Amino acid sequence: MVPSDMISTNYTAPLEMLSNSTSTSISELANDLITTTQLLTAEEDSCNELNTSCVCHTEYASYEGLETLMLGLIAVPIIMFGIMANVTSMRIFTHRIMSSSSINWYLAVLSASDTLILVSAFFVLSLPRFGEYLKWWRANYISYSVTPYMYGLMMTAQTCSVFMTVGVSVHRYIGVCHPYKSVEWLPKKRVTSFIIGLLTFSVLFNTTRFFEVHISNVCYRENIDYYMPSLQPTALRLDDFYIQIFFGWAYTIVMYVIPFTLLIALNSMVLAAVRRSRRMHMVSQCGAESEEFSKKAERKERQTSIMLIAIVLLFIFCNTLAFVCNIIENMGGDGPLYRTLVTTNNLLVIINASCNICVYMLFSDKYRMLLRYYLYCDWSRQGELLVSSVLT
Repeated sequence: MVPSDMISTNYTAPLEMLSNSTSTSISELANDLITTTQLLTAEEDSCNELNTSCVCHTEYASYEGLETLMLGLIAVPIIMFGIMANVTSMRIFTHRIMSSSSINWYLAVLSASDTLILVSAFFVLSLPRFGEYLKWWRANYISYSVTPYMYGLMMTAQTCSVFMTVGVSVHRYIGVCHPYKSVEWLPKKRVTSFIIGLLTFSVLFNTTRFFEVHISNVCYRENIDYYMPSLQPTALRLDDFYIQIFFGWAYTIVMYVIPFTLLIALNSMVLAAVRRSRRMHMVSQCGAESEEFSKKAERKERQTSIMLIAIVLLFIFCNTLAFVCNIIENMGGDGPLYRTLVTTNNLLVIINASCNICVYMLFSDKYRMLLRYYLYCDWSRQGELLVSSVLT
């Protein structure tokens, strides 16, 4: 952040020259004034988005009404709900009853990454628009001050969320389509290493994101009577080679092409296997009475598979527009329609990060039981025994 006493650096030299010229002639003062005016006029004429001078940042640019509505007024309650829901999900999936299944480890990490998405999206996307709506400019100041860091965190968490969804799909594909090899292929140590590897990749892939935006100055905005940081892209973000390689190829392939292809292919095979299992189960019931334990276990397996497929379908629905926006951006698209699509896409990403709890509640008996357990705060030993007896 630039100190306030440095904000007027561009003007101090000519102004001091005027104040110390008591012994100069009127003609010299006039020449100095003309020179100062010419300098300021030339600087104003050279104003563009990359100019860091406060001469070029005297007005606060308001957000469009649709952005304020969708990312400010609508997104804020969704974010608040999503943060509470994901924190609850993290606690449930790390409970000893749920953590006994390694597939829930992915869901615990997914809930954590979704929480980080929502927290960073609040500071980067929602807080400045909400603050503008309330005319609470301190909120905008805070948002712009932390955006260079929160932006990188948001992109890292989003990458982690994408690959946790892919990871849980791979895990379920092996468990359903190769059940006899799952014990060999999916020991808990290997699952742990796989999750750590995905987390490490997410961080490394987004390292440059923390160096794409910076605060260039803190300038007084006349139309709101408030000092506000000026956010500008760094030289890295403007580099043509970086844009072409990272955004044109790497980001598109890593964040969209590979995940979407894997998710559609793996979950199609899982869904086909679930349908075959259901048909076989119906045939076996016609021939003989199945054991109660076997039927219950098979039912739970199908529910788990359907739950994970539902999570993937929600993910694809909420992120397809992001893929479209990425393609339009790579083609150099811009304009009102593109900005509307980006705004809608950001809201859909927020919804996706907030609503997985609905899928868990719909398909998981254990999740519903543990949710009631925590909502009623029955953390006594008796309550713990009751949960354990019901879920076993």
